Amino acid sequence: MEFRDDVYLGIAGVIVALAAYFALFIAPAEVTMGELVRIFYFHLPPAIITYLSLLVSVSTGLLYIRTKNYKYDALSESGALLGLVYGLITLISGAIWANATWGVYWNWDPRETTTLILWFAYVGYFLLRMSIENPERRASSAAVFNTLAFMTVPLSYLSFILWPSLHPKLGDEAGGLGLTGTMVQALVMNIMGGLFVFGYVLKKTYDRRMKLDEVQSRLMEEM
Repeated sequence: MEFRDDVYLGIAGVIVALAAYFALFIAPAEVTMGELVRIFYFHLPPAIITYLSLLVSVSTGLLYIRTKNYKYDALSESGALLGLVYGLITLISGAIWANATWGVYWNWDPRETTTLILWFAYVGYFLLRMSIENPERRASSAAVFNTLAFMTVPLSYLSFILWPSLHPKLGDEAGGLGLTGTMVQALVMNIMGGLFVFGYVLKKTYDRRMKLDEVQSRLMEEM
């Protein structure tokens, strides 16, 4: 079955629009946070997608090491790039929430700090790629580095368990987020909408990377 951009984008657009409507107008205010909980609906999905992007990246990087198939390297790089983009969105939306809740954009909370470490680890991934000209060596070195950098993902995810943190926890009665009913629906819809958009952007990023590789290969053959 042929992938049709217009159909996929139409479905994604409907889901995203409904999700935003539920988050902004249907879901009630949360008991502890009040209206500030609405920021959370747009903060958690990119955080989840950041982890997912990097999981795709490290998995396909390992597949490259095993197969030496450059398609896996292209997908690994694409996943890492989207991990950086969604990670930045997560950091910015988290800072906005922190300022509204704690009065400061940044207070070195464990979740904030470990997510920033994660982000810089993958900045290092791209700096490494840019420093190596040989395609095979670049792909292999990046895959190994990716495996090490991915250790920051569980560190970020478990940070509020490993260290004292002000970051709210879902269902935590002691200062956390108690989401029920339409609030859960709004959150799930925003996650689904985010995943639809992520799938589309990942495919397009990968396709563009493959086309770039084809052009570069053609130029090398003509030289």
